[in-house]
Amino acid sequence: MAQFTYTDSDFHENSCNWLQAECELSKFDKALIDGWDKAMEDGHFRYKLDIEQTRVIGSKKYVAQLNIKRAQERRKPDNIESLNQPFNPANFNFLKIKPPEILLELVKGDNSCQKCGEESNQQNGFDEQTPKERNLVIINVSPLEYGHVLLVPDIDACRPQILTETGMRTSLEMMLLSKHRGFRVGFNSLCAFASVNHAHLHAYYLDRELFVESAPVNHICGDLYELVAMPAKGFAFQLHQTGLDKLSKIIFHIADYFQKNEVAHNLYMIKGPVFNEDQHSDNRTIRVYLWPRKKFIGSMWLKDEAAFNVALVELAGHLPVKVRELFNDLDEEKIESTIRNAALDDSEYESIKQDVIKICQSFIS
Repeated sequence: MAQFTYTDSDFHENSCNWLQAECELSKFDKALIDGWDKAMEDGHFRYKLDIEQTRVIGSKKYVAQLNIKRAQERRKPDNIESLNQPFNPANFNFLKIKPPEILLELVKGDNSCQKCGEESNQQNGFDEQTPKERNLVIINVSPLEYGHVLLVPDIDACRPQILTETGMRTSLEMMLLSKHRGFRVGFNSLCAFASVNHAHLHAYYLDRELFVESAPVNHICGDLYELVAMPAKGFAFQLHQTGLDKLSKIIFHIADYFQKNEVAHNLYMIKGPVFNEDQHSDNRTIRVYLWPRKKFIGSMWLKDEAAFNVALVELAGHLPVKVRELFNDLDEEKIESTIRNAALDDSEYESIKQDVIKICQSFIS
C-alpha cells in the first residue's frame, strides 16, 4: 500500500469535455490506474473485467453494458432489513480484506490555513495523541468497470453503511484529484442494494458521456437544484460557487435526514458543465446528484426478471446488465419502467422535498 499525500493545490475542478480526443491524467489517476492494473494482473480480483458489449440507448443515452460475471461471481450480499442496521464485526467488512487489495491511503497534507485545521481538531475533541483516520482506496474485487475501487473513509471506525461528513468531503476531494472526465463516485445506502454494511463509496472510470453530465436542472433555493429530466426525480448540487466545505455539509445533513427517517438513497458525482450551460462548455465543475428512493430489503436481491437492479449507478443512466437474454431486448421504455419501479411515488417525494428545502434554507446566509 502506498500513501497518496495531497493538498488543495492538487485539485482540478475543471476537466476536458467530450469533444476533446483524450484527457490528461493527474498524479492521482496514474497512481490509482497503475495500482489497479497490477492488482488485476496479479489475480486479486474475483474475475477478469469482461464487459462483453456496450449499447447506448435512447434519447437519454443510457449506457448499457453486459457484465454477467459481476452478477455470477460477486460476494453474496449481506441480508439487509433496515437503513439503520448496525455494523456487525462477524460479517464481511473491509478490515478482513487481503493486504494486496489496498491500493492507496489518502493523506491530506498541510494547507495554508493550518490554524483552521487546529481549530477544527479542538472543536472535535482531538488532540495530538488521537490516532489518525485511515482513508483507504481498495480494489472492488467484483468490478463493474475499469478502475473500480472503493473509498473506505476512516476504516477503523467500523461505521455501518452511512454517508458521514468525512466520507462526503473525502469523496469530493477524490473527485477533485482526478483530471479524467469519466471519473465517477457513487454511494448507495442500505436498502438501496448496498451489499456490505461497512461505510464505503465507489469510484470508477466510464469513458462514455452520460446524459446527467449536462442535464438541465431547476433551481429551488440557495445551492439546491432539482433533476426532473430522468425517470426518478432527485436533488442536484454543484461545486461551482458553493465550495467544498459548504457542499460537504449540505449533502451530509440531507443524507443524515434520509438515514434517520429510513429513506433509502443514492448519490452520484460526475464531472460536467456548470448547471444549465451548454453541453460542451469549457466551464466545468463537479455535479452531485442525490436521490431518495424506495427501499429494497432481504430477498429482493434475488430477483432476476429485470435486466438490471437499480443499485449504485443506474439512476444516473449507467446500466450494468446481468442477464444476457435481456440485454439486446432493452429499450428506453423498458429501462425507464425499471427505474420508475425504484423511485418514490410523487406524494412521498414531494413531502421529502419540503424537508430538504428547509435543510438547504438553513445554509443560506
